[in-house]
Amino acid sequence: MTRRREFVRFATGIGMAGLAGCPGRFGGGESTATDTGTATETAIEAPSPTWTTGRKFGVATVPDHGDDAPSRVWATFTEGAVTEVRYPRVDLLNLRTLEFVVVDTEDRRAWRSHRTDRTTTDSVERSTTLATDRALVYEQTFAPTESDAWELTAEWVTDPQRDALLGRVDFDGAGRHEVYAVARTACSQSAGADFGRRVPTADGYQLAAWDTDGNDGQHVVRDDGDSYEVALGMVAESGFSRAGALEPDDGQALLEAGEWTNNASVEGVVDLAGRLLTGSGRATLALGFATDRDQEAARETARAAVDAGYERAREAYVSAWEAYLGELSVPDSVAGDDELAIQYRVAAMVLAAVEDKTYVGAGIASPSVPWGTAVGASTPSDYGYNFVWARDLYQSFTALRAMGDVDGARRAVEYVFEYQQREDGAIPQNTFVDGRLRWGGEQLDEVALPLVMASQLADRHGLGFDAVEYSYDQVKAAADYVAGSGPATGQERWEEESGYSPSTIAAEIAGLTCAAALAAAEDERADALVWLATADEWARSVEAWCATTTGADGNEPPYYMRVDDDTDPDDGADLALANGGPTLDERAVIDAGFLELVRLGIVSADDPVIRNSVSVVDGTIRRDTPNGPAWYRYNGDGYGEAADGSPWQSEGQGRLWPILTGERGEYELRRGTDSGELSPRTLLSTMAGFANEGRMIPEQVWDRDEPTEYGWAFGEGTGSATPLSWSMAQYVRLAHGIDAGEPVETPAIVAERFGTERSRPSLTVGEFPTTTEESTLSVAVTTDAAELIVRHGQETRRIEPDGERLTVEVPLSGIRNTVTFVAADDTEDIVDAAVALERRTVTYRGE
Repeated sequence: MTRRREFVRFATGIGMAGLAGCPGRFGGGESTATDTGTATETAIEAPSPTWTTGRKFGVATVPDHGDDAPSRVWATFTEGAVTEVRYPRVDLLNLRTLEFVVVDTEDRRAWRSHRTDRTTTDSVERSTTLATDRALVYEQTFAPTESDAWELTAEWVTDPQRDALLGRVDFDGAGRHEVYAVARTACSQSAGADFGRRVPTADGYQLAAWDTDGNDGQHVVRDDGDSYEVALGMVAESGFSRAGALEPDDGQALLEAGEWTNNASVEGVVDLAGRLLTGSGRATLALGFATDRDQEAARETARAAVDAGYERAREAYVSAWEAYLGELSVPDSVAGDDELAIQYRVAAMVLAAVEDKTYVGAGIASPSVPWGTAVGASTPSDYGYNFVWARDLYQSFTALRAMGDVDGARRAVEYVFEYQQREDGAIPQNTFVDGRLRWGGEQLDEVALPLVMASQLADRHGLGFDAVEYSYDQVKAAADYVAGSGPATGQERWEEESGYSPSTIAAEIAGLTCAAALAAAEDERADALVWLATADEWARSVEAWCATTTGADGNEPPYYMRVDDDTDPDDGADLALANGGPTLDERAVIDAGFLELVRLGIVSADDPVIRNSVSVVDGTIRRDTPNGPAWYRYNGDGYGEAADGSPWQSEGQGRLWPILTGERGEYELRRGTDSGELSPRTLLSTMAGFANEGRMIPEQVWDRDEPTEYGWAFGEGTGSATPLSWSMAQYVRLAHGIDAGEPVETPAIVAERFGTERSRPSLTVGEFPTTTEESTLSVAVTTDAAELIVRHGQETRRIEPDGERLTVEVPLSGIRNTVTFVAADDTEDIVDAAVALERRTVTYRGE
């Protein structure tokens, strides 16, 4: 259990985080240390366990997703620390931080490698950078800015042969310096119920931690129904000469002041600490993992990793990534620019890295907990972005496919249909990697976009239903769900508002059109015509539903709104924005989601309403940063750091999103813009400029140059999710789009279908009651079409009209009955088919 203790504190004239200059920050007694080095008694208390910032500078794993026995370890890196090491799945966190503390035993000073507090300036310089641009190998360096010169360098890889993370640590200092490694555990996704122990060995000590019965594993279950119960072992190449399993306050005392407390075991919140080096030298450090609380196996894995050697693991690790990159195509748009090319390779590798290895194809949205320093880690919960959103996976799919990783793209589509799709065809808001529901919101773009994915595999890569692990029936279930539930959605792509969203409707139109092409290839003509006619109807109506002709807040109409609550975009309904945002006239809420209508090939880039909407967007939510133009999601967004720069906690101020710079670049491709600040090439460079020193492109970048105590920089990443898979995918996709001269995500059939005006056959459906007690309706239908499709529930009939007027018998069942009538000509090519649609709904009051 956590307890407070008093000790003689080392002098801290260097001003490191958590020492002099930051009194009482950890809830202990106020420090009275002075610049003269006088030591006084005080108390240090560890803060309650939290996760770390979402601002990661790198991610590491082996690209062995297709292997029978892959290495199942992932690691991320932030300022001065390894963070959130994952095992055996990419969504299962087992460690909060692994960091170093350098202790000067003569001058009684201590330096901490991890920067935990952005409001305090310390005297340590830190960097996390790529050691090579051909693999996800990251090097972290730490050095003091004052005269007591030393330098610590740690380079990290995951072991291709076993479930271990390996670090090579080099220290250049004096004999009076000691280097400790400190791991703050969170086995099986919880930091509140671990057991840690020190294990004596022939060459010193090893360390281990595992979860106890207090860790409820309900959030991370295995295929056999049992929960994952993770153990980790921490081993140094020559053993730790001093080691302990520390209570949080003792661990904090070591990190802040170099104070050592000898402790062999602890239960609850655990810090594992081991003396790695005394004076200059090199050491290899390993974290090994095992399930079933098998701490001995975890230590053996770590021991085997250090015995095999860091260099051997590094060579195999780098070779694996070089082989992966060797299979990809590098677009000309980046090939001639070293900076853009490196960013491209890193983005490509990250998209591969965030895929799970047990549930292949499950690419998570981000290996991070956004604003994690404000997120408690004491109990198991659903943390951060470590889950699968079908919409984000679609973004990754488009990039994987474009860059040549067709196997990775195929796995993504197979995953959605095998693990995420429900029996009724719906795909939920997001899931754990094993397919269990996380949040259950209905977002119809997430049901529609997998239809685009399946169509792209078939159309561009010849991967039809005979070559994939999903069936036509699964595609049909999703398309029927979209057609029957849309066009209004429970939540739009920002997961906050219901109603008629231009971006969601664009996805629905594209998804249904792509599903129609798949149906036609399977000789399911009736399905194809129903979905195509629905897509046509929604494409004709989206402007009337979503573009205001009256405007608000001085915005010149007509323009597309973010979302309309009904089909009247001019009624001025109130829209209460999420995350503590204001309540505004819905006509005054502006975002650029309508550009999906252009990217997906439904509306021309030169459409007058699109052009005017772009002007409204630029006048409302554009900011020009030192890296180039960027855009907010929408005005009034509350999802971002607070005004003072502190972490988001239920409300804040939304910042600028790099993905929107990339999406604008794809729009400008359609416009044919080839120069200036909005040219696609310029916007690609802007996106690269948003990346941090580890080449990770964030979810959000800071939006102003006025300083705050948190020190965020205008146009650079915040504590939001970094890397965001969507951001990395958008960079890759724009790079390929520049080469192609058009967005590479656009489905050919959608562009072909909506790029040409077509006449429609006549279709009139006669009297249709809203309520009836009759079990069968006789409906008069008039059409000049060659074919009539009537769909009710699971029943579909094809009728060849004999004359223009006919009577259709419609049987009713249940309570709410929706009947779809589609008239079509006899064109064989589904892209060219002329169709018309009428839909009627009746409530059946009979038995």
